[in-house]
Amino acid sequence: MFACLLPLTSLWPGVQEKDAAMPAFGRDTVLVYKSSNESEAPFVVRVAEFAPDRYVEWEDATTQGTIFMPSKAITLAKGFVNWRLYEGGVDTKGKDATTLWLSRRLFRDLKEKQKVKVDMDGIPTWITLIGSDRMLLEVNRVAREVPVIKTKDERSAERWFLDLEDNALLVNAIYRNYQQKLASVTTDRHNTLRWIKDKKK
Repeated sequence: MFACLLPLTSLWPGVQEKDAAMPAFGRDTVLVYKSSNESEAPFVVRVAEFAPDRYVEWEDATTQGTIFMPSKAITLAKGFVNWRLYEGGVDTKGKDATTLWLSRRLFRDLKEKQKVKVDMDGIPTWITLIGSDRMLLEVNRVAREVPVIKTKDERSAERWFLDLEDNALLVNAIYRNYQQKLASVTTDRHNTLRWIKDKKK
């Protein structure tokens, strides 16, 4: 498993100890997730459009696809999808749900109510806010501490999201003995997209 304890910041030379705002996400932002299974290839997400709609392409070791989330879902969706939108070689669309990012509504409700019912992969699921923390993340090749909220669902799966209403990105997911964690974010490179060349029509 990945080391998640924040006191380990002292072991990472050059880490920025003070609060530092995440750079704005936009076209060509690249997210790289790594898992606790060392033989598993990284899961890579590249952003074609971040706002008002969200349009991304993704790939793992064997396949790739694209996902489009309209602005209404980004703002109001009560659903969150783990895997259903990831269909190899297919352009999928989230109408009433988001993936990777919490909708603004769910983020606000979690912060205000501490416990909310979410349509998780089509199944009503209670998610509880269990606290706030900080996590080490490589941002544009520099180690940073970023603020996160930590949640747990009724099946004991933990999900950590950036503590940012407009960018509540999934940064750490722990399912029993398996973990998938955001390893790096890159926002300062151009022409990173491989398949998407234009905005979704």
